[in-house]
Amino acid sequence: MNLFEQLAAAKTPAEAERLMKAAADAANKAHESQTKATKVWSAMNGAEVSAEDDGKRLAFTKAMAKGLAERKSLAADGSAVVAQEFQPNPIALGKPATSLLDILPTRTHGSPQYAFLRQTSRTNNAAVVADGATKPTSSYGITRVEQSLTVVAHLSEAIPQYWLNDNSQLTSFVQTELQYGLSRAVEAKVLADIDATSGIATQAWATSIPVTLRKALTQLEVAGYVAHAIVLHPSDFETIELALSTTNAVEHLGLPYDPAQRRLYGVPIATTVAATAGVGHVLGADAVAVDSDSLGVQIRWSENSNATDFAQNLVRARLEGRWGTSVYQPGAVVKATLTSS
Repeated sequence: MNLFEQLAAAKTPAEAERLMKAAADAANKAHESQTKATKVWSAMNGAEVSAEDDGKRLAFTKAMAKGLAERKSLAADGSAVVAQEFQPNPIALGKPATSLLDILPTRTHGSPQYAFLRQTSRTNNAAVVADGATKPTSSYGITRVEQSLTVVAHLSEAIPQYWLNDNSQLTSFVQTELQYGLSRAVEAKVLADIDATSGIATQAWATSIPVTLRKALTQLEVAGYVAHAIVLHPSDFETIELALSTTNAVEHLGLPYDPAQRRLYGVPIATTVAATAGVGHVLGADAVAVDSDSLGVQIRWSENSNATDFAQNLVRARLEGRWGTSVYQPGAVVKATLTSS
């Protein structure tokens, strides 16, 4: 019997909980095995990847905004550069992922132009071979992809200089808001780059969102990949939680959902408003990475951005950085339709 049949046959909540724990242990062992393989794959693309990148995720934090605010006064031209902030993999720490950037590894490049190796297909022909017979050949579809980082940036509206002088918190507030907007733009770019990649798998609507996502997970498993994360719009995640909240407490023990860690079928869920409602993505381990440069996030304050700001004693802030997206294994990405229409 499969896990769902065993859960249905469980006579007590304790038995159902034991079955779920056994399934989770098996999934962890499979993930460890896949991690070894993906580390090798990452090494193939590692000409510009340091060991320090392993396990790090791109983070736009309050600490970064504070650093920008503190360093602004050090530059005569009003510019400041802060090294890109990273955080350890929150999934490994058992914490819920709260954005797309939480679950994607980051690669830092010393040049805006770079290249990586992409696996476009996989044909395994391993078989029993008689003595003296010719061994079969397997094909793994490795191709070289040329890529470049793209500037993501935006400006604040004009702010009276005396407002900044009179309110010590206003600078940090503006920079925090710019930082938030920049992070959302980077997420949108990453999703757009993933969708534009040839070879990603698709999953049609099937009965409900949980069923559709489970079928997407099966696609990955059949193709030989281990699921790393599910990416959803908040409204689709709401639909899942509201549907599951109608289940009574005893039955809930048998559901493949962990609300504390935001996991469905043992796979972490990351929500982002950059996603399109009604469309979800299931990502395999190390299938996608976010690329950035070594310059970090840069902010510049200026009163000369146009012909009138200086005369009117107004200043504006510009926040920017350069990012790219590497889809190493398109077959390890499933784009799922989460609506029936």
